[in-house]
Amino acid sequence: MTTETAPSDIAAPPPAGKKKRGRESVGDMVRSLSLVLLGVVVVWWFAQAPASDESELRVVDPSGDFAAFTSDVPETPVPTGLPEQWRPTSSSRTGASVLRVGYVTPTGQYAEYAAATDADGFVPEITGVETDGGRQLEPVDVDGVAWEQYRDGDGSLSLVRSVGPVTVVAGTTRATAPQEELVALVRSFAVR
Repeated sequence: MTTETAPSDIAAPPPAGKKKRGRESVGDMVRSLSLVLLGVVVVWWFAQAPASDESELRVVDPSGDFAAFTSDVPETPVPTGLPEQWRPTSSSRTGASVLRVGYVTPTGQYAEYAAATDADGFVPEITGVETDGGRQLEPVDVDGVAWEQYRDGDGSLSLVRSVGPVTVVAGTTRATAPQEELVALVRSFAVR
């Protein structure tokens, strides 16, 4: 009994029902892209933040930090009696030497109050004078008192004044508030 085999150079016909690659139609591509697009839309839909997350500010109470700092450094002027539209959003104290409190202003800008007992390293860093483009400007008169004025390389404005053993700053390198709002912040400074 001999078995005959087919010569190897003759290709077997493709199985019925399977298309040869490279013969896709435009309809096949449109269906594939539609499935991908549907997946993207579903992911986008579920990734949306809820409406309640929009424009929520986390307001903090800086009174504890103010009280602790002024007990360590009496006669420190701190913001007092700011209108409700000035919302404190951050407050931090570094030991007994530095206090920083950030505010969102009535116009939606950011202003910061800072106080430190070591002005030598503090003022250049907090005003941005030590960075490229930072410079000291003409002093600003606030109710008959001269405040040093600094602008950093990014345009943030700071008003600085030494009061006894402490240096107070309105503005800082993070500030976006204009001079008028910084002056309003300075006018609220009082000794507790």
